[in-house]
Amino acid sequence: MMTKGVLAIFVKTPELSPVKTRLAEGIGKTEAFQFYNQALDVTAALACHVRSELQGQLDVVWTVAELQGMDSNRWREFGTVFQGEGGLGERLHTVYDKLINQYDYVTFMGADSPHISVSEIVNGIKLTKKWRNEKFIIGETFDGGFYFFGGGKPLVKDVWTHVEYSSSHTAQQLEIALETYGGIEKIEKSFDIDTVEDLLRLHECKNNLLPEQKNFIEWTRTLKLSGSTV
Repeated sequence: MMTKGVLAIFVKTPELSPVKTRLAEGIGKTEAFQFYNQALDVTAALACHVRSELQGQLDVVWTVAELQGMDSNRWREFGTVFQGEGGLGERLHTVYDKLINQYDYVTFMGADSPHISVSEIVNGIKLTKKWRNEKFIIGETFDGGFYFFGGGKPLVKDVWTHVEYSSSHTAQQLEIALETYGGIEKIEKSFDIDTVEDLLRLHECKNNLLPEQKNFIEWTRTLKLSGSTV
């Protein structure tokens, strides 16, 4: 019997919720809105390539923050799952709990890291599949968070809700909470794009990029900050 997994991409509907608020402080609300919209397109392209490489062994779904956004044309590429109510920990639990009952393993990412290579996401998914009964796979960010998660075991709600999110200790706290359930395997560290500093780091990304990612990075170079190009 074929092992089947899912890549769940956590997103907000740009027309319904504020997006990239910290980035907007440096480049403006309109530009931050445009940034997120384009990041969604690039993330969709990335996910399509990942799904293709895994040859039918992976489904992809958008996990949407707003119930009224579930039917938005924005999410036409993949199916949708509602994140549910509450804080981020509660929503991570809601999605993971739902999907782990439908698939052999579940992987998470967001639309805040559109520069991550196809090969790195595929690597994370393959490791999740391999270790689904023994380990959890995490891709940490340099600021202490995580951009990728994978697991194959059911988890109680407290694993997710006892973590302090948007903290320099987020990934560490999650890893400690997971220790009761299995080991931890880490993939390459990276970053989310939340600030102007992250945007500048994005410009340094060059290797193993899709054409959509390269075009996106070139577009971000045209954004203005305090009267000058970023």
